Amino acid sequence: MYRNFFGLAVIIFFSVFMSSCVSSKKVIYLNDISDTSNGLLRRARTDFADTIQKNDLLSIAIGGSNPEDLATLNSANGSVPGSTTSTSAKSIGYLVEADGKIQLPFLGRVQAQGLTRLELEDTLTSKLSAYTKNPVVNIKFLNYGYSVLGEVTHPGFFEMNNERTTILDAIAMANDLTIYGKRNDILVIREVNGKREFGRVNLLSKNIFKSPFFYLKTNDVVYVEPVNSKFLSRAGAPQYISIAAAAIGLVLAILTLSKL
Repeated sequence: MYRNFFGLAVIIFFSVFMSSCVSSKKVIYLNDISDTSNGLLRRARTDFADTIQKNDLLSIAIGGSNPEDLATLNSANGSVPGSTTSTSAKSIGYLVEADGKIQLPFLGRVQAQGLTRLELEDTLTSKLSAYTKNPVVNIKFLNYGYSVLGEVTHPGFFEMNNERTTILDAIAMANDLTIYGKRNDILVIREVNGKREFGRVNLLSKNIFKSPFFYLKTNDVVYVEPVNSKFLSRAGAPQYISIAAAAIGLVLAILTLSKL
């Protein structure tokens, strides 16, 4: 009887182990790419430039060919007076207020919401031509970043270095997903004109490159959900295997003691 029970226990143990092994296709990113030599995967979109939104904080630096005019403009801007180059101007933050406008020296209130960074640069360059020759305007987002939450190694807020940051970049900045992260259903939360949009991204599929959420926008939130049951250990083996093994060991010990 003892020998039969032991054999049955071994069969149960290995059945549980084999049924619980995680397929590599569930953890390897882009695993459905078989051959990319015959063509390139289509990019998600071409309009990845962010439009300016309310509460954005903008850095605006003004340059041009007339040092005297620049000194006047940039002194009001909080920059170094007497500067003769556009790159030496000190940046200052301008808040996009509730009406979608920014308050600028000499120009007053200028519409910013809904424009891209380049479009606002062109608008200000045109307006500033009345105050200086050959004006040059450089605008940057000061609060340009995204958040990564959930089952990643290092969740947090990360700054964007450019306007083409992808969800793969975001995951890399967070030091990848933990073994508990659901790789085929990552949630991206985005706010556009005061309304929230929700998108799902599958890291396991090449279709990720076609998703409108592949390129992140400022203030996006990337949330990695946990798998339905957190049974995976850091080594990748199900924790309930060790529990089953302990239970079998306990039963065997009881049977052994009962025969003494």
